[in-house]
Amino acid sequence: MPEKKFKRYAIKVEDEQDFEKLLANLHERFPNMGYLVQNANGTSIVEFYLPEDAKLPEDISQRWPIEELGYDNQQWLDDLRGKFKGVNVAGTRILPPWEEHCEHDLLIYPGMAFGTGEHASTQLALVLLSILPLQGKSLLDVGTGSGILAIYAKKRGCSKVTGVDIDPISVENALDNAKLNDVDISFEVADAYELKGEYDVVSANLVTDLLLGLREVLQPLAREFLVLSGIPFEDYDKIVESFGEPYLAVFGEGWSAFLYRRT
Repeated sequence: MPEKKFKRYAIKVEDEQDFEKLLANLHERFPNMGYLVQNANGTSIVEFYLPEDAKLPEDISQRWPIEELGYDNQQWLDDLRGKFKGVNVAGTRILPPWEEHCEHDLLIYPGMAFGTGEHASTQLALVLLSILPLQGKSLLDVGTGSGILAIYAKKRGCSKVTGVDIDPISVENALDNAKLNDVDISFEVADAYELKGEYDVVSANLVTDLLLGLREVLQPLAREFLVLSGIPFEDYDKIVESFGEPYLAVFGEGWSAFLYRRT
C-alpha cells in the first residue's frame, strides 16, 4: 500500500486581525491539522499540510491567497528543521535538540503543531510567567500547542502541570517535547469549554474570540493567577471589557498579553 501523501500550503497575511481570523477558521475546519506560524516585518505566514485528497473550503480559498508548495509531510519536517534555530525569551533559550544546549535550555522539536517560541504571543506569555512565583504551584495550560508554556512552568518549579489541546497532533508533539526536557507533564486532548477544577496558575494562549467565549470557564479555574495571550493590540479593550482591568499587561509586535491576579 503506497504511503499517504500530504500537500503543503502557505498563506501570507499582513493584517493582524485577519491573521487571527485565519487561525480560528483553520482550527474550526481542521481541528486535527498541525500548522507553523512565521513572522517577519509585520507579515505572518501560516504553513500547514492536508492529505492530498482533502479540499480547502471555498470560504478559506476565496478569502486568502493560498500557495500550494507540494511537499509531503516528511519533506516539510526536514525543511522545518533547517528553519528553526532557536530563540531567547525571558532569560530562557528555546532550542531544537540538534543545536548545542545545556540542561537549563528548553528544547522544542518543531513537529506538525503550532509553537516554536518564535511568535510574539508565546513570548509575551513566557514573559508574564517568568515574573510569577511558580515554585510548588499547579498550572493548567489551555491550548498548549507544542507545550512550551507548560514545559517552561515545570522547569521553573511547578509541582504539577497539565496541558490541554483539542488537536491530537499538538498533544503528541507536546508529549515528545516533555520527554526531550525530561519533565513529567500531563498532556491531554480536551475541549476547553468542558474544563473543570482549580489550579494556582492558568495560562491560555489562544485567539481573542476563544478567550472571550471561555471567560466563564477560565476565571473559576485560576486560583491565583490567570495569563491570557494571543490578543492583537486592537482587541485590548475587548478583553478588558470582558475580564476587567489586568494586574499587568505586556505588548510586542502588535500583540498583547494580560496577567490577572485572583483574590
